[in-house]
Amino acid sequence: MQSKGAIRFVAIVLAIVCLWQLSFTLVTRIQENKAAKYAEKAVAAVQKSAEFSNIPEEDKAFYLDSIRKDQNRRFIDSVSTEKVYLGYTYKDVKEKEINLGLDLKGGMNVMLQVQLEDLVRALAGNNQTPEFSKALALANERSVTSRADFITLFQEAWNEVGNGQRLAQIFGTYEMRDKIRPESSDDGVIAVIREEAESAISNSFNVLRNRIDRFGVTQPSIQKLGNSGRILVELPGVKEPERVRKLLQGTASLEFWATYDNSEI
Repeated sequence: MQSKGAIRFVAIVLAIVCLWQLSFTLVTRIQENKAAKYAEKAVAAVQKSAEFSNIPEEDKAFYLDSIRKDQNRRFIDSVSTEKVYLGYTYKDVKEKEINLGLDLKGGMNVMLQVQLEDLVRALAGNNQTPEFSKALALANERSVTSRADFITLFQEAWNEVGNGQRLAQIFGTYEMRDKIRPESSDDGVIAVIREEAESAISNSFNVLRNRIDRFGVTQPSIQKLGNSGRILVELPGVKEPERVRKLLQGTASLEFWATYDNSEI
């Protein structure tokens, strides 16, 4: 009898815990439904406006969809810091909801590729040697069907078409002088290239993670797929794939501006 009572107690506790966790998902859905209704009201108002009648028929659906997404996002942004459930803000509730994943929740799955061919070419100072260009082209061609990483494929291709030249002759540039010496072996040069490639992949990974964190996606999954240069990004629940795509593919730019002291003006 005591064991049955203990089992019943554990079952009740587990049920309470499950309901507690589910409550965050329920509150999230309620707020998202409110956002959807808010967006639909905005769409209905736009459809009644005189300006909407001037939009070409083929563009109306796209225009309304953009309004719907914009208003939905505005509503969510407006309540993100408001307390919506037992002292928790919407942002807190969103983070605590049950992770349904892409299969159950839908979302966006993106595979990004770091262009290691461009990296290798840059490390060689854009060397125009025919053998080097041929090795790159051959490695790039084989990368489509091979599971080996690009650096390995490049090394194999170079061994085939390099005509006995040493890689130190190709990669011994002024910029690489601290890492590659004239007497460096091919294996030593490949080790340096591989190190630079891993650094480039890690930097790209960190940039993507920071961009996704700023976007505010809940429970994203970002994975480096070995040394292939590929990065898999899974974003459950994303409703604006085009906005996310632009965010992920955007190129950072660094600008320099001339400044003056007050005395110079």
